[in-house]
Amino acid sequence: MKQELVRMNSIDGIEMPGIIYEPETRTNTIVIEVHGLCGSFYENRFIDILAKTYTKKGISLLTFNNRGTNFVAELLQGNEFKVIGGCHERFKDCLLDIEGAINFVKEKNYDEIILQGHSYGCNKVIYYYNNKKDEFIKKLVLLGPCDIQEECKKYLSEEEYDNLKTESAKLVKEGKPRQMLNFSLNGNGKISAGTYYYDFLPNTETDFIRYREGVNSKSKELNNIKVPVLVVFGDMDECVLTQDIEIVKEYLKNNIKECNIQIIKGADHSFTDKYEELGEVINNNIYRRII
Repeated sequence: MKQELVRMNSIDGIEMPGIIYEPETRTNTIVIEVHGLCGSFYENRFIDILAKTYTKKGISLLTFNNRGTNFVAELLQGNEFKVIGGCHERFKDCLLDIEGAINFVKEKNYDEIILQGHSYGCNKVIYYYNNKKDEFIKKLVLLGPCDIQEECKKYLSEEEYDNLKTESAKLVKEGKPRQMLNFSLNGNGKISAGTYYYDFLPNTETDFIRYREGVNSKSKELNNIKVPVLVVFGDMDECVLTQDIEIVKEYLKNNIKECNIQIIKGADHSFTDKYEELGEVINNNIYRRII
């Protein structure tokens, strides 16, 4: 396996560092990994295993920091710094980040792309697929796809949930979208008013995975996926399982046409200490179309 530290740019010029892992023999297939909320390309330990898994399969892997990296981050845009990070990013801007990464791999002559997201990154790759309809994208891998809005409602106190809803609307209306609010789901306990108001409330652009509505509810965004989808999560995933595991499985099967769902026993949202098992699941299922 070969590996190289790389720098690429989003469409609006945000510098995005990352690592590309490549097999010894030239391949035209690459996985582009999109990290979760406030994450990074080096944070998730499962990447170490997946780099080995994919390259042994003759597939390259690109993992990189997008503008939602860390809680608050100073990111280069040209020669100037711009303060963004997961507490300030707008979800819709993931189109700029993912397209920048896709352009980067196309310049390296990859013509078969597998988009892989973890957690909030799952929403991003689905959103990108729906909006761009890039024929180079041949498959999606979703690691721990969440009902973001239900996750907020379940794990925030009723008081905090109501305060966030009220205060974020008030601050956005006053032209103060960057003012921070208390948000206990983030490790730093904060999120900007604009990010919460535009992307974490029901019926916003992120709200298309809706386990809370039951197995027969329909998601236009999920229904529109025309490529095979591999979904992997653990039976102890505290973020995915806002509903009973059978409801989550049936919802996904009823909404995604070619959906291969794999459950890892004992795995949490970060696949803690289940990295080898995740590698085995990817190894055994990356080319399977459906169960």
